[in-house]
Amino acid sequence: MQSNSDIVGKTYSLYSEKTDTDEFYMILSELVDSFLVHTQSDEELISIIRKFTNKKRFLKKQKKKTDSDSIITKILTEAETKLSKYFTDIDSHLQNLSLSEKCDTTLSTSREQYLLNMIEIELVNRTNRENFNSSRIKYAFLPHCLHDLDKECLSAPDEIDYICKSCSKNCSINSVSKLMKNRSINAYIWREADLKKIFKKSNTNGQSISAFGIACIPELVSGLRLCAKYNVPAIGVPLDANRCVRWMGDFYPNSVNEKKILSLLN
Repeated sequence: MQSNSDIVGKTYSLYSEKTDTDEFYMILSELVDSFLVHTQSDEELISIIRKFTNKKRFLKKQKKKTDSDSIITKILTEAETKLSKYFTDIDSHLQNLSLSEKCDTTLSTSREQYLLNMIEIELVNRTNRENFNSSRIKYAFLPHCLHDLDKECLSAPDEIDYICKSCSKNCSINSVSKLMKNRSINAYIWREADLKKIFKKSNTNGQSISAFGIACIPELVSGLRLCAKYNVPAIGVPLDANRCVRWMGDFYPNSVNEKKILSLLN
């Protein structure tokens, strides 16, 4: 039987050979606290990170300037020291990308971008948590790759997307969906939902909505930024590893830290 410490993704694993991923979140939180000393607010640091995240060459150069007073250099240097143990074969993965894969912004996420992505997720969660929980309508979008691979998924669509039917007690989607339902959050398995359409409609109708996401690190950041574009307060928790067919060529068992989810919802 596979243990949690065996859950290793293509580019990262938040277990780092531990039996749970709690240590990752503790280290990440402490890191963010130390970075905020150099800025006036969470929002300011988010803005700085988003300004530079897509500049791969710039980030690589900045990380080498160990004597620089730049906040980005400080973040990259310290984050590399504390968070690099959660990377798996990221360097070889990037070196072996095909030409078409290099054009895929998710698959080609660089080492430096991963570090900033991790920090951005923590910052956004801190900034949006209260507004998420106070919204009248809350949505949660869960990744299909978390389903029980030993059983056929019996989820069925409604007007927004697929809904878990609790067909397996060993399914993470089942347990997370129940967790969301107990807190009056509409949980969906994200397959077909057009988030832009949902957000535009809610803005037009003046509805107070918020979103919770679970995805691999690069995709979660992308989703959080999409929500920010439409003024939808969003929070999220990354998958413990990136192990879906997009990364690995097939689906492999995966997990998410449910204690972290609960801490954001309480």
